[in-house]
Amino acid sequence: MNRLTDSELIQELNKRFKENEEALNALRVMTKKLEKLNRKLQEAESLKSNFLSNIRNEINNPLTSIICMSKELAGETLDSETVSSIAGMIHSEAFNLDSQLRNIFAAAEFEAGEAALSISKVDMDMLINSTIELLDHKADKKRIKVNYMSLDESGDETYFNTDSEKVQIVIFNLLGNAIEYSHEEGQVELKAWRHEGHMNISVKDHGMGMDVPDQEIIFDRFRQLDTGVAKSHSGHGLGLSIIKAAIELLYGTVSIECVKDKGCVFTISIPEAESEMEAYTISNDGNEFIFEGVEEF
Repeated sequence: MNRLTDSELIQELNKRFKENEEALNALRVMTKKLEKLNRKLQEAESLKSNFLSNIRNEINNPLTSIICMSKELAGETLDSETVSSIAGMIHSEAFNLDSQLRNIFAAAEFEAGEAALSISKVDMDMLINSTIELLDHKADKKRIKVNYMSLDESGDETYFNTDSEKVQIVIFNLLGNAIEYSHEEGQVELKAWRHEGHMNISVKDHGMGMDVPDQEIIFDRFRQLDTGVAKSHSGHGLGLSIIKAAIELLYGTVSIECVKDKGCVFTISIPEAESEMEAYTISNDGNEFIFEGVEEF
């Protein structure tokens, strides 16, 4: 066995030290990633627990109201004005319950990887106007005026190849949020326009707005800025995550501009699909929707 010279021994020791340092650095990086993932999992579990607690009220409250008011209608002789008022309240509660359930079903579909596109030629002006009509009663309740600058008004072609169901649930949630977070007797502005093969739609409110840090988390599932038993706004924190998932499925983008206490503008941009495009699913296993943003190891 040959003995190492002093210089060779020093060189070998330096090599071993360097290898150990690299291994320690790699271990530190891995540890940080694991800690980050653990925090995200803990936060997700906490958000999910809050969601389950919240959704119980969001479903039970309107359902209880519907049962009680319908019982009152069936059990008493009421004047026409009272009947009309109760019927209106039943419709409002049933609509709220229906929209909550639709979002829950949509979120479950995305998470299971079962969301598929069904492309057709869509009259976008008609789609947007019908969505506005669906939310008329909600806007009327707060005396909010919804203004829509249509494609027809701007001279753009109204027909567009896309998935009408996915686009409608996006517009429905954007407009519903704009109305929900607007001040009474306020105004919400919708605008649609075509540009370079994309359909662009913006929804602008003049409500409470939000801070920049909050804008980075609002698209997370179950995330609500207004939380707790004393929260002043309805919903369960799925709407914006559904918007993001649906827009990504359509190969589009969603952006937000907000000023605190002055309102927000949400803008979506969707590329036109090929008319003969076959339906496809969002992912093989749905994990993109659950753990989006988690670093790979």
